[in-house]
Amino acid sequence: MSEPLNQKDVDSLLKRTTSGGKLTSDSLTQREIDAILQRTTPVPLTPMASDEVFPYNFSRPPRITKERRATLESIYSRFALSLQGLLSSLLRTPIDVDASSIEQSMFSEFVLSLGHPCASFTFGIGDRLGAQGAIDLSTDFSYHLVDRLFGGPGDAVDLHRPLTPLEQAVVRNFTDRALGLLREAWAEHLTIVPKLTGFESNPEMLQITSREDNVLVTGLELRSAVFQGFITLCLPMAAIETFLQEKGSAHAGAARLTESEQLDQRRLTVGGLQHAHISGSVRLPQLWLTARQVADLQPGKVLQTTHPVDAPIELHLNGRLRFRGALGQVRRQLGLRVAERVHTPDAERPVRTRQGRVM
Repeated sequence: MSEPLNQKDVDSLLKRTTSGGKLTSDSLTQREIDAILQRTTPVPLTPMASDEVFPYNFSRPPRITKERRATLESIYSRFALSLQGLLSSLLRTPIDVDASSIEQSMFSEFVLSLGHPCASFTFGIGDRLGAQGAIDLSTDFSYHLVDRLFGGPGDAVDLHRPLTPLEQAVVRNFTDRALGLLREAWAEHLTIVPKLTGFESNPEMLQITSREDNVLVTGLELRSAVFQGFITLCLPMAAIETFLQEKGSAHAGAARLTESEQLDQRRLTVGGLQHAHISGSVRLPQLWLTARQVADLQPGKVLQTTHPVDAPIELHLNGRLRFRGALGQVRRQLGLRVAERVHTPDAERPVRTRQGRVM
C-alpha cells in the first residue's frame, strides 16, 4: 500500500495547478489526485449583482429602439395635435386628443382588443411599401361623431349594432381626412400614401397581415365635455422596417429613394418652381421728408437725398429685404449688381418723438 503524501508534496501540487502549470493525467498518479481532492474545498458561488431584470420573449423580440420610440412619440404627438384641430372644427366643441400608447404587438392581439362589433377601416400604405394598415374608430366614437355631425347633442349612447351604410359613409369621410393628417405626420420620416380600401364591423374578418406578424399599435385617447373614447391605429412592422433600421438623422428619408425616384422628385420640384412667381423691386435707401417737402412735390421736382453715389441699393423680394447691391449700367440700361445677401433685415427706423404742426 502506497504511503500518503506529506504536506509539502500536496502544497507543491496545489501550487502547480493554480499557477497555470500544465498537468495531464499521465503526470499525476492516483495517490496525488486523491490528495488534491481531499485538500481542495468547493468555492461557494455568489450571485452576480443585477440592477433590474426584464422579461424577454424570444418568439417576439422587441424591434423598437429607444431612439426610434422617441421619434414615434414625436410623430404621433403631431398627428394627435392635428387630429384635435380637425375634430374640434367638425364637432364644434373643444376636444383633447393624446397619443396614450405606442406598443409593438402581434396582429392577433390587436384583433382581440377590438370590440364586437367594431368600426375598423383598412387602408393601403403605398405601392412602394406594399402593405395595409387599419384604423379602428370604435362604435362609441362613431355614433358620437355621426350624432354631432347631424346636429345632435352627442350624448353617450349604448348601441350594440354595426354601423349602417349611411353611418359608414359619414365616418368614412372623417377617416379619409384623418389619414391625410397621418401622411403629413410621417412625411419627414417615411413616405406613406394612405388610401381607404375597406370597412369591417366584425374584428375576426379584419385581415391586413398574418395573425402572428408583429404590428405597431398606437392608441389615441379622445376627451371632451360629453364624450371619452379611443382611436386605434395599426401598422405592420414590415411596412416601417426602413424607418426602424434607420440610424441617421430624421430627415434622411430622401436617401432611401431609388435613383429613378430621386429624378422624378427633382423633376416635380423643378416643374413647380418654374411656375412660381416672385415680385422684385429695387429701392434706394430710405429717404425721410418733412410734411412741407411732401406738400411741395410736383412733376419735375428734384430731391436731394444726401446719400453717397456708391450707397448700397436694396433688392426686395415679395416685399421683404433680401439683397443689397450697387447701381450700374448694362448695355446702356440701368442694372443692379448684387453684392451681398441680407439674412436678417434691419430693424425698422424708430418713430420720432418730436412733435410738430402740419401747415
